[in-house]
Amino acid sequence: MPALFPLDRSPFGMGIYPSHRTSGETTEKAAQLAQEAGIRWTRDELGWAGIQPERDVWNWERFDRAVNITLEHGIQVLGLLSYGTPWAMSLKTPDGKPDILSLPDLRAWSEYVGRTVERFRDRIHVWQMWNEPNIRGFWHPKPDPKEYARLLIAGANAAKKADPTCWVMGCNTSLVDLKFDRAVFDEGGWEHTDIIGVHPYRYPHPPERTDLLGDLLELAALSAEYGAVKPIWISEIGYATHTGPGGSSEWWSGVMLMRTYLTAWSSGLVQKLFWYDYRDDGLRREYNEHNFGILHHDWSPKMLYEVYRVMATSLEGFEPDGRVDLGTDLYVLRFRRGNELRLAAWTTGKNVKMPVPAPGTRVSVIKPWEETKTLDAPNGWATVSLDATPMFLVPA
Repeated sequence: MPALFPLDRSPFGMGIYPSHRTSGETTEKAAQLAQEAGIRWTRDELGWAGIQPERDVWNWERFDRAVNITLEHGIQVLGLLSYGTPWAMSLKTPDGKPDILSLPDLRAWSEYVGRTVERFRDRIHVWQMWNEPNIRGFWHPKPDPKEYARLLIAGANAAKKADPTCWVMGCNTSLVDLKFDRAVFDEGGWEHTDIIGVHPYRYPHPPERTDLLGDLLELAALSAEYGAVKPIWISEIGYATHTGPGGSSEWWSGVMLMRTYLTAWSSGLVQKLFWYDYRDDGLRREYNEHNFGILHHDWSPKMLYEVYRVMATSLEGFEPDGRVDLGTDLYVLRFRRGNELRLAAWTTGKNVKMPVPAPGTRVSVIKPWEETKTLDAPNGWATVSLDATPMFLVPA
């Protein structure tokens, strides 16, 4: 497996998609707001049809610009390689057009992957092969793990030839789909996967109550069956703020953002999480796909933006250091940076005022949407009011 590279330890990712969903001045705006929020990674779609719309045509300018701006703001890139390009497809849609969500010509796919990885090898070090191939929305005519394994293997071989130090992310399933992943691994995909990608959406339900960690543990156990527990990255997860079924308020979505990041990262099972997504895709309040962002469509911040900023800046450079067992409903998570200790705490049950371990004899309590408070913590315990929203306890 390739060696780690700078900033690899930061878990704070986001689906900004600068090459795909921004242009002109909005690319700079997106990167600046992300940097201020403490975002250190983005997933970016370097789509085949945009890069190579015709067999002998290669377009790099807008991708180069977007990636460069992103990196200039201290944000590393997970490169998403997808989907087909019209001239390389054999399957047709019902109206007779090339189906870019079907298995492409693998020689052409390999050339696209190889040239793209070669182009960006000094800027992008992790590459995702396709997106959610286990559902009909992204693989036609129907999901086929054997077909996907062929695409993954061809892409991984091309990527490693272009940059032997890169990491390849395989599977990238919608939800935790052990049956699909096992079939891909049985076809040789495990050996060509450095990182297992997964999109374990739970919205609108809490991650603790829907056994997010249990599902991820099963995925790790599946990987172990094939020889080792490989790194897991959650390359998509989110809570939409639409008004229809399954929608969340901005407050609830923000609370779920923090609790998802904190529980998954602190478990040791997950290296990185990429929230989906950064900016609302549209203006239809009843449509979930238009309401996943931490920013409104006009770039103004939702309540989620402040949540992300507080969480990411409070824990910048820290690493998980275990959980304090105070009861099933009480979450007190430790994070350490050298000799410095910080804690995150909340409850999934009733609101309660109680003592919790403190990282010093005097602590600051940082909580989204509230003024920071300073408390005495005699003998290393601070009495705080816990509710659904995580708070951060830091030395004062």
